Amino acid sequence: MVVIFCLCLSRNHLFMGKSAPQEVIVRRLPIIFAAVLLFIACTKLDYIGEEYPPTDHVDMYFSEADIEVEYKIMGRILATAGDFISSEKMQKDIIEKAREKGADGVLILGLDRYTVTGPTTWSETTKSGEDDEGTTVTTTTGSTSTESEDKKQVEALFLKYK
Repeated sequence: MVVIFCLCLSRNHLFMGKSAPQEVIVRRLPIIFAAVLLFIACTKLDYIGEEYPPTDHVDMYFSEADIEVEYKIMGRILATAGDFISSEKMQKDIIEKAREKGADGVLILGLDRYTVTGPTTWSETTKSGEDDEGTTVTTTTGSTSTESEDKKQVEALFLKYK
């Protein structure tokens, strides 16, 4: 991703009639690197439900039997992140979103891990030549690669106390 950005930066300089000095690219690398890290270190939160004024405190539950007050379900959230993001960080992100939406409690329904497979690429090379006897020999070699990413997902309910 960083390399692509640097190539785009170089092309932009070329389109403007300038050459992109490597020092310009190198000076911007820390900013680019930080932006990439920020992007990949995020938890994607999908919330559907009602909204209330923000709350200061949100109770966390892992079993419906532990909830001792009357409540209504105000919404559902699905948090998704790469497997390198800790479940604890995902939990904190869910609580923050619950505060923003005005929830009094969060009931965690489950944590799932799965693998997302991306496109498969095929590369093939064909070479022709002659062997020691002068016979034409054609050799074809190929390789495939498939991208995959381990992810995790937390599903939860936002609760509003009655």
